[in-house]
Amino acid sequence: MYECFQGKTVEGRETFSPLWIISENLLYLAMWVLAGALLWPLWLPGGWPLLTLTWAVIVIVIQIMLKKHICTGCYYYGKLCHTGWGKLASALFPPDSGNLKLGEKLTYFYIIPPPLILLAGIAYALICDAGWFYWLLLAFYVILNGLSFPLRIKGCGLCALREVCPGSAAKSKAAD
Repeated sequence: MYECFQGKTVEGRETFSPLWIISENLLYLAMWVLAGALLWPLWLPGGWPLLTLTWAVIVIVIQIMLKKHICTGCYYYGKLCHTGWGKLASALFPPDSGNLKLGEKLTYFYIIPPPLILLAGIAYALICDAGWFYWLLLAFYVILNGLSFPLRIKGCGLCALREVCPGSAAKSKAAD
């Protein structure tokens, strides 16, 4: 565990159920895929969906970097946290092998892109007179992003590092 986290754990759940982990990861995956679908028609030089391809690369790179720079120094490294990423990080990287400051910056990935993608999607839909299916994707994207907040807050609220984790959505007393 990163030195700055040592001695700062609070009461929390030691492990999470596979159903919880799968559900949370499917939600994130659905949001990232929907974002790619919303970006698809925005820019198609030579018929290639460059924004979608760029988005896919960004998602993969950021996720790998988060596992290295946040998860390798986490209390749940090698364990099943609410996302299961501590177990994944332990399979990919040695403990404490990341840079926490960089990891803290990478957590903005969950804050900055969603509204930008939504605004770009709305602008495209209005300017290019998108059909009902595109509007349906936009609505579903908003709903999934809205659902992610309470789920993430619940998971983080049960975490033993919620008080000091740079990516914590709940820096308060653990919920049931």
